[in-house]
Amino acid sequence: MPLPTHRAQSLSSQRSPGDRCPGILRLALAADGYLARVRLPGGLVTTGQLRALARLAAELGDGRAELTSRANVQLRALPSGAVAPLTAELAAAGLLPSLDHDRVRNILASPLAGLDGGPDLAPVVAALDAGLCARPRLAQLSGRFLFAIDDGRGDVARLGADIVTGVRPAGASVNGLAVTGPVAPAVAAVMLAFAEAVLDDRAALGSAAWRIAGLPGGADRIRATVARRLALAPAAPVPAASAAAAPAATRPVGVIGRHAVLLAPLGRLTAAQLDWLADQVRGRPARITPWRGVVLPDLTDPEATLRAAAGLGLGVDARSPWLRVTACAGQPGCASALADVQADAASFARRWPGRTVHLSGCARHCGRPAATEIDVTATSEGYQVAGV
Repeated sequence: MPLPTHRAQSLSSQRSPGDRCPGILRLALAADGYLARVRLPGGLVTTGQLRALARLAAELGDGRAELTSRANVQLRALPSGAVAPLTAELAAAGLLPSLDHDRVRNILASPLAGLDGGPDLAPVVAALDAGLCARPRLAQLSGRFLFAIDDGRGDVARLGADIVTGVRPAGASVNGLAVTGPVAPAVAAVMLAFAEAVLDDRAALGSAAWRIAGLPGGADRIRATVARRLALAPAAPVPAASAAAAPAATRPVGVIGRHAVLLAPLGRLTAAQLDWLADQVRGRPARITPWRGVVLPDLTDPEATLRAAAGLGLGVDARSPWLRVTACAGQPGCASALADVQADAASFARRWPGRTVHLSGCARHCGRPAATEIDVTATSEGYQVAGV
């Protein structure tokens, strides 16, 4: 159901002196217009939602959608009058289930979970998202607060989330506490209890911290609080043999079984590419990855899909420069940028094959991944390179 226009417009004008993370109802002003960030819990996105994002990018934005390192989507270059049609379209597509919780639905999940073996995390994501939206108080969380649900491979557990769940065949744990019972509801309940405890701790300290790391000693104290409230025991450490056998945190691309993982050039997808992706979805939703790719499950002919994707300019194998190069918005989208870093990114990536490269338009280094090896920064005198 479309949201009431007057409500959406009034919310879009709100400003906070602290956390300014954009959302759907709170747009961020950039040099090229307004920016909206659409949360996709677990990176899951359906055919209809992909088509809605394509329409909005083409009709209201600059014709592209940006994939973020939290597996969300951003629309750029929106006009000031975009809020009403934006919120109506996204609400109708199921991308805005709560007015109050729009910016706090930050949930990462292992993108290949349940596709190449291991547990399916979609039910856990759904239970957590529903529980989050059902608790009014949790709307007080920062837009930077992050939940992560990992299937044991370590691809999202190591991304610096505030609340990290590990789901394995032998059981589940949340921030070091063992979870028992049906996995989806039990894990969601414990993760929500952690979020409530964070707000309690922040209030008790009189703190305005956005993340657990900003609360001195917060991680241990909050874990103890949740353990006491829910009578939970510490999780058993992962046996050495299991830890050694677990796959390293990687960014797979290409054909994986009946599925395909594609890379968006610099994390940007055109409206035409979004519509093509929507055509490829068969049953289960597509999944946006934290490495700015897209997983297409259950394909009839994955190799044919890869060939078509390559023809559209998407990355389809580990040789693609888009696997290891990232860049901020740069000129002309950002007023602080000193160069068009997106235009220059591919040439820099070719200089250091196999290395992870990030281009920043200024010294703020927006969007720089933690794993960056070569740091390229635009200055008034040209590019400065660190890490060579």
